[in-house]
Amino acid sequence: MPVLALLILAAGLATAPLARSGAVARPPLVANIPGQPTWVRQSPPFRFRVWAVAAATSIIVTVGTIVLAPGLELAPAFLSLAALGVISMIFRRYASGCAEVQAAVDAFEPRLAMPYAGKVGIHIGMWSPWIERTGIPWVIVASSPTLFHQLAAMYPQTPIVQGRIPASVTGAFYSHGATANAEFIAASPATHVFLGHGDSDKPLSASDRVLQYDLIAVAGQAAIDRFAAAGIDVPPHKVRVIGRPQTEGITVGGRRVPAKPTVLYAPTWRHADDALNVSSLAVADRIVQGLLDRGCTVVFRRHFAGQNHVEAEAMIVRVTELLMADYERTKRPHWWGAEAMERPLIETFNSVDAMVSDISGIVVDFMASNKPLVMYAAQFTDPDAFRTAHPTAQAAYVIDRDLSRLDAALDAALGKDPLAAVRAERADHYLGGPDRAEPARRFIQLVEELGR
Repeated sequence: MPVLALLILAAGLATAPLARSGAVARPPLVANIPGQPTWVRQSPPFRFRVWAVAAATSIIVTVGTIVLAPGLELAPAFLSLAALGVISMIFRRYASGCAEVQAAVDAFEPRLAMPYAGKVGIHIGMWSPWIERTGIPWVIVASSPTLFHQLAAMYPQTPIVQGRIPASVTGAFYSHGATANAEFIAASPATHVFLGHGDSDKPLSASDRVLQYDLIAVAGQAAIDRFAAAGIDVPPHKVRVIGRPQTEGITVGGRRVPAKPTVLYAPTWRHADDALNVSSLAVADRIVQGLLDRGCTVVFRRHFAGQNHVEAEAMIVRVTELLMADYERTKRPHWWGAEAMERPLIETFNSVDAMVSDISGIVVDFMASNKPLVMYAAQFTDPDAFRTAHPTAQAAYVIDRDLSRLDAALDAALGKDPLAAVRAERADHYLGGPDRAEPARRFIQLVEELGR
């Protein structure tokens, strides 16, 4: 009997390799992959020490029974076998689940990817609707576990993996110019396409970092000129003009601004270094007051980034208070806060008669509406010098840094609008030429070309 009890105990202890292999198993970090078992967590339900404690307890109890209570040793031996076996089977099931997750990833074989190493995953959503429209399997690739969890929460229906671009991917699209993109590019033979997340005259819009990509997708000729002006020699074969899919659905405005217009005020984020700042937030209250004095309904849409600038946040509160007070007095239906941020941008564009903004990508997209545009020159006192340095402003009424031309700019934009003809030409220059009836067509063609 003691010999049999020891053999039974040995059988339980023999499950150690099985338990250990399950304890160290980990599934790839993925979400929303077709066929992916959703029950598999990122770590086993318990650690290997649970098996080790159970094994030590089994040895003590079984041997102790043999010594102290001969004839009863089979009971603890069988209990030990059962306990160690159950723990090991749980570990084995977990390891099997990890393998199933990997198998689902391998079977998925996406053809397209959007690698991402930025900070705010909203950039992906600026392009993903048109990738989805092609029906080609695609995946978001997060550069870190932390970013993976952030993106999984933002895009609960989209396949997401963390780490390297899957081997099946033939086309990778980058909506953010993070330095870490170089690691994605080095590890994948796919065709790597830089999209960016907006077309603007901001200082970093023309950077030599784009040269590491196989293709550089640009909205129109203006982006090509911007690289040339910055002294960046981009080989022509790397450039693909695709227009701006994001302007799809924007309606062209009427020829005259109504007497009581609705105006979008969309300042960009305020840079921590005032010498590099291009935002109008420092004087936002005066701009908004100027609009209110003209009887305008104001849609105040702050930028989603740069929310850690104390003075800028205080100004946003100040503007909100102005709008709330004006609403109480006039009942004009102003928009601000979360409601203005969450409203689709195209819907916002279509609901307003003009826009006030800064050097920002939103300016280029708004050009598709052909509605009056006012821009703030944060670093300039001379509007002509500002237009020379920032060609988007050639279609805009310019407010100088000191606001001495605030009234003149607002009066012109909301009045006779002498720049109407110039805006149409500038829109073609920035948004891909006169063939803009289908803004997404050329981008979709590029996606389909690389996803074959």
